[in-house]
Amino acid sequence: MQDKKYSLYKNGIHLHDFDNMSQCAKWLENIIGGSLYQGLSKIKNGEWVPKEDSQLFGYEVKTNIQQ
Repeated sequence: MQDKKYSLYKNGIHLHDFDNMSQCAKWLENIIGGSLYQGLSKIKNGEWVPKEDSQLFGYEVKTNIQQ
């Protein structure tokens, strides 16, 4: 069984890979601040597209395994 890996992108540019969403959120929180786990999870699940005034505008989270 392959572990699910998460990749973070900003405006289509790959930034970093993570083992889980918590690592992804913590990494980005250290850069731009705030509490980002919930927002990043919604982006990953296709439940939310951030508007231009959002600190998460342009970010995308992808996994290496299709859900």
